[in-house]
Order: sequence, then structure tokens, then C-alpha cells
Amino acid sequence: MARLTKTEKFQAKIGIRMEHARAAYIELRAKAKEMQLEARTELDKSLNALEKAQGELKVKLDEWAKAGQDAGKELKKGIKASAGELKKSVKEAYKKLP
Repeated sequence: MARLTKTEKFQAKIGIRMEHARAAYIELRAKAKEMQLEARTELDKSLNALEKAQGELKVKLDEWAKAGQDAGKELKKGIKASAGELKKSVKEAYKKLP
């Protein structure tokens, strides 16, 4: 078996490093795709929560409108809380955008 020259050894080392870098690149690309999927999933969850909060707020507003001012004081507190949750859901949804 012939001995490798310094140049051949260097080329072999660089070739191995390039193979490792290529494998890492492929792995990172796969992780990036997973992250995109996870981000989409998280955004969908946030949007579902947003839609639910919006629906609950509408129901409470309708109840408040029917109840009248005096009877609706407690409902008004609930509406304010629901509006706060809706605002929070919107902010969370925007945070999850890429």
C-alpha cells in the first residue's frame, strides 16, 4: 500500500469535513422544515384561540345588550375580561408569525 502524500492527506481531511458539513446542512434543512411546520401548528392554535375568544366576546355583548344597564354590570366586567383575552390572543398570534 502506497503512502499518502501531505497533499493527499490534506485533501482527504477536507473531503471528510465537507461530507460532515453536507450532512449537517441536510439535517439543518430538515429541522428548518420541522420548525416551519411547528410554527404553522402554533399559529393555527393561536388563531383557533382567537376565534374562540372573539365568539365568546360576541355572545357576552349580545347578553349585555339584552340584559339592560343595571342587570348588565356583571356582564360588562366579563366583556372587558373577554376583550382583554381577545387582545392577548391577537398579540400571541402575531408573535408566532415567521
